[in-house]
Amino acid sequence: MLLFLVGLLAILCQIVLLRELNVAFYGVELVYGIALAGWMAGSAAGAAFVPRRIAVTGARLAWLLAIAAAALPGQVALIRASRLMLGGIPGAFLPFGQQLLVLAASVLPQSIVLGLAFRWAAQLAAARGRPLARSYAVESVGAVVGALAATMAFALGMQTFTLAVLTAGVVPTLLLAVRAMAPGSTAQQGPLVLPAILLLVATAVAARLAPRVDLLMTGWSHPAVIETRDSPYARVTATVSGSQTALFLDDVLVYESETAQHEELAHVAALQHPAPRRILLLGGSVEGLEHELRRHGPERFDVVELDRTYFDVADRRLQLRSTAVFDDPRDFLRRGAEYDLIVVAMPQPTSGQSNRFYTAEFFAECRQRMADGGVLGFRLVLPENLVTPLLALRTASVVAAARSVFPFVEVLQGSSALVLASAAPLPGSADVLIDRWHARGLATRLVTPAYLHYLYENDRRAEMARLRTIGAVPNSDARPVCYQFAAVNWLARFYPGLLRVDPAIFATWVVGRGDRGAVAACVIVLFALARRWPAARTALLAGAAGFSGMLLESVLLLAYQARSGALYERLGILLMAFMAGLALGAWLGGRVIALDRGLSVARRALVALFVTSSAIGAAIAMLVVSGAPMGLAVTGLLLFSVGALVAGIFACVAALSHGEGGAAIGRLYGADLAGGALGSLLASLVLVPMAGLVPTTWVVVGLSAIALLLV
Repeated sequence: MLLFLVGLLAILCQIVLLRELNVAFYGVELVYGIALAGWMAGSAAGAAFVPRRIAVTGARLAWLLAIAAAALPGQVALIRASRLMLGGIPGAFLPFGQQLLVLAASVLPQSIVLGLAFRWAAQLAAARGRPLARSYAVESVGAVVGALAATMAFALGMQTFTLAVLTAGVVPTLLLAVRAMAPGSTAQQGPLVLPAILLLVATAVAARLAPRVDLLMTGWSHPAVIETRDSPYARVTATVSGSQTALFLDDVLVYESETAQHEELAHVAALQHPAPRRILLLGGSVEGLEHELRRHGPERFDVVELDRTYFDVADRRLQLRSTAVFDDPRDFLRRGAEYDLIVVAMPQPTSGQSNRFYTAEFFAECRQRMADGGVLGFRLVLPENLVTPLLALRTASVVAAARSVFPFVEVLQGSSALVLASAAPLPGSADVLIDRWHARGLATRLVTPAYLHYLYENDRRAEMARLRTIGAVPNSDARPVCYQFAAVNWLARFYPGLLRVDPAIFATWVVGRGDRGAVAACVIVLFALARRWPAARTALLAGAAGFSGMLLESVLLLAYQARSGALYERLGILLMAFMAGLALGAWLGGRVIALDRGLSVARRALVALFVTSSAIGAAIAMLVVSGAPMGLAVTGLLLFSVGALVAGIFACVAALSHGEGGAAIGRLYGADLAGGALGSLLASLVLVPMAGLVPTTWVVVGLSAIALLLV
């Protein structure tokens, strides 16, 4: 039962801390991989390097778990207070070193404690004759239950901080129950009942107060906050100051009520078409685009919003009177009607969640729903006076994606870059738009005839036309530009010299044939040398399994997000599928190997598992390249299979190390987690941003083949 609680608590802590760090880092998704790498590195350190001089007992293990659970709300408070404590400027990132400090202080304490807790629990199980593979399986089952509980809680509208409070109270209560039900604990059952009841009552009271505390802590970053809610996609925060209402997603300002900028996209896009009778607006109703587009007199007007929570929070403050339907815009397009004008007002392509609305695949879906002469319009935020090489490359990549689908693409630079695309020629001057502006009787604050002349005649138009010469790779679901942009842009905030470097160099370096060959040669030599030392051999096998599993998990999570966008909410379900695979793989591996008196079955199984790992990696690469549907069920099944492979390899390696006694537990578990940490870090900062999803997957195929040298 203690192993089960280790897995349960570990996954709950991961989900809570990942969601909080995502907000603290302003929605930069790189934090997922970096934080997971930090978590696994801490767990590996706790399992492998914490001194073994302390005698292991069930009571000490229970205290260790209770302390880790009770500290979780405090960790959430620490993350939210970090900007205030470190003197950060509101709306700006902390210095790079301070960000790493916040991340380390957030994930390392619990991860080190829980890594040590697994080692202790596995040692207690080994003393009762239970193999390491079974301990690994039981811990994974606990993680499955924890992920399921978190997913159900979020589906019911529970806030992240409330889940942290419940975890802090429920886990110690379960520990008391375990002690009461333990063999020979009859005398303790009476004394333990009262503390358990009091703890449950205190937890219920704390959970009831948690929303108020949640709002109070949000006020540390937003003093004028009036509401904050977790949606399936982000944390939505509303503030009111005087007559101004502002909305934030993951603490990034996305709307303020006293602006006329929404006129630009709505009217410039609508004026491209001589008579837009059928209009589709994707997002933007909160920002006022729906009202502006209706002034062009459409006969049919469909509005699609992705995030109901964001819309509801805004509606309570702004009385939107919108006719929006709530659906995934890409799903809606696949079954939608035919339109003269499609306006995309989704968030900028700075994350996997939003990048999916600026890819070649998305633009192709738009074209399939456009009538003859139909127009597509969207906006890319660019500075008015200076475009850095990094921003130019990102813009060129998105524009290249549009040009791969539409023969006519126009980029106009105003307060932002307006991208207009059609299968028919677009107006080449402002005169046509001005005539239509007068004919439709528009009275606007920003988009006036003078402003339209400015859009078509300023010197930035020629500069935007030069985007063709950059030679950027078109933005796609399989090669998302957002990750490269996010990685380099995030680092450039602290190391400005990166802004002067052409980011295309990074991609060329990562995928160059010579570099691939050199890296592969180094890995082959390392694995060949490790064959001479049994301990290093088994540790490398466990590490290779963790490394490959994390790369494939990262690719599958990001590929799923590219198609559905709902990773924030469904992270628990997908992690549950992976953990369920770990549980089944470890259990089956342990059962099969237990039937063999020697080690031949373990070695043959390792060969089969690494070959299967290569095959699954190749299959995932093919799925991503082909653009095949990868919904929740398919992605969950693939994650389950990857988890089963990783745990199966771990079970076989544990069997090969059986004669080493308890010393192998911390080493193998630590190696598995260290490999996962390295995989998560490389996937987040190097492979996915610079090479894309498919090359990252082929790394697993190659590594699984090379790992056969160690079998």
